[in-house]
Amino acid sequence: MASGEILSCSKYYFSLDGLDELVVKKVGGIGNTLQTAGTDKSYGVTKGGKSFIQATVTGVSNDKITAEYVGTIGDKRLYQWFYDSHSQVSTGGGSTTKGARKTGSITLYNQGGEEAARWDMTGIMPSSYKSTKLEAGTEDLFIETVEFVYESIHRKK
Repeated sequence: MASGEILSCSKYYFSLDGLDELVVKKVGGIGNTLQTAGTDKSYGVTKGGKSFIQATVTGVSNDKITAEYVGTIGDKRLYQWFYDSHSQVSTGGGSTTKGARKTGSITLYNQGGEEAARWDMTGIMPSSYKSTKLEAGTEDLFIETVEFVYESIHRKK
């Protein structure tokens, strides 16, 4: 990697265990929020009537990852994973995956094709699935959009 090289948003891949070689069009949503208490207003006073404020971290929340995939002939793995991960309305009971979650990573590559940045995720599960609108005469590609929830994300590079 060249010293000080700027990374491009177009050289990346979103990998998920067991779902290799999917054609990823777009991925976004990497983010965490520290939940805090005691940051908005005084929660007490000290000697001399001085207001007391102290920010305290109370938890962490994760943003959802949204990924768009270009559909290919005969590959329904994304939809099948979504379908198998949730209890069926008509039959009830548990899910086919029995609550199993995946691990995955979002990787950015430098101009030389080497890994330059990576976020590793655990506890990944699909939370929503939709496809593009089908329309006669359109020139668009068939896109599957999946929204994922996850338990943890860590930037490794």
